[in-house]
Amino acid sequence: MTRLSDHTRLAAALLVPTIALTACHAKSTVKPDGAAQSVVDVVSSQTGFHPTDVHCPSGVEAKVGQEFDCHFTGPEGKEYTAHMRITKVDGERVEFDVRSRPS
Repeated sequence: MTRLSDHTRLAAALLVPTIALTACHAKSTVKPDGAAQSVVDVVSSQTGFHPTDVHCPSGVEAKVGQEFDCHFTGPEGKEYTAHMRITKVDGERVEFDVRSRPS
């Protein structure tokens, strides 16, 4: 049986390219697919469980301190929330702190 810890944390060294520029004002937003891949990477490396249905919101501004939640189904069909906090933005690379817990 694979269990997720209540607090799965992304290692500070993991940088994932997850930014897309939006229209004319050059405001950067997080790509939902990139954020979802970060969740998969963190949960898989920390627990051995590989989520296949991670859903993250669109339109999240790529700004340090910005927070949002992604959702996925964990072991045994339980729903989980991955709380994401942006800790660093460097060009088109974003660093997240990821904490997952049962929903």
